[in-house]
Parts: sequence; C-alpha cells; structure tokens
Amino acid sequence: MHDTTAHNILALYTQVATLKLLPRTGWLQRGVPNAESIAEHSFGVAALALLIGDTIDGLDRGKLLAIAMLHDMAEALLSDLPASARRFIGAERKHEAERRALEEMLACLPNRAEYLALWEEYTRGCSREARLVKGIDRIEMLSQALAYERAGSRALGEFWEDIEDGWGNEFPILRDLAAELMERRGAG
Repeated sequence: MHDTTAHNILALYTQVATLKLLPRTGWLQRGVPNAESIAEHSFGVAALALLIGDTIDGLDRGKLLAIAMLHDMAEALLSDLPASARRFIGAERKHEAERRALEEMLACLPNRAEYLALWEEYTRGCSREARLVKGIDRIEMLSQALAYERAGSRALGEFWEDIEDGWGNEFPILRDLAAELMERRGAG
C-alpha cells in the first residue's frame, strides 16, 4: 500500500513535467528553431520573480513564487495557446478552459483551493504579487526574444512593439528592465 499524498503529488508532478516537452507556440509560429519549452519559460519567470521581488518592499516572496510557478501550469493539459488563438476563442473562454484544466490537475491536493485562488489572482491581476508576475512574464519573453534575435531569428519585431507602454508606475524596475533590454537589442 502506498501513501495517497505521495501518490497524488507524483501524479501531478508527472503531468506538470510534460511542460518540459511542450514548446512555446509563439516562437514556433515565427520559425524559431529549438524553441524554448513552457517549463523553460516558467523557470525564467520564477527566477526573475525571486530576483526582482527582493528589490520591492512589502511583497510576500512565497506568494510571488507560487504565482510564478502556477501561472502557466494549466498548459500541461492545454498546451501553449498563442495570442492568435485568443483572437478566435476569446479571453474569457481561454480563461475558463485554463481554470478547468488547473482544477482537474489540482483536484487531489488538499490545498487546491489556495492554488486556484493564487492562479485567479494572477489572471485578474488583483494583488501586487500577481501584477508583478504579469510584468515579469513579459520581461522574460522580451529577454528570450533578444536571445533568439542574437541567434539569428529575424521575425520577432512584433514582440518589441509598444515596449515603452503598459508598465505603469507600480514597479519601475520593470520599465528599467525593458529599457535595458531595448538598449542591448540596439547594441546587438
């Protein structure tokens, strides 16, 4: 007989680990060879959350990192739906599908409600930690776009459009990081 908790954790981890095999669709659509996996992106977001979070007073680091780890977890069942898919299915339908996938994945965990609430916080941007992870998600994507451009990809200009916009005043570090990435891109 095995421990049910251990069994459930291993079953969920096995599902989540498939993110290591699933490429980010947006990069594939633009012809990027050897596109990063969803797990590689999620690791980048979590690493940046750890580093950036320490520069901002009053944040809950545990909550910040939990949101970073949860933000794309549903893609283990849904895959990475590109922005073009949202145009056809709508943001609310995409959100509902992701929520159902995450609910299914987390069903056997005792703290599933807490994880779902954190994921909802992220999708709705209703906490400082959630809004920071949303911004970090964008910074990580820009950093990856720069890496792909330096490796020779040329169809990524759209990722840099409106880079000065949408950062707000809540986290000036995000605007600074975006400016630094633009500077590095220009120095390319």
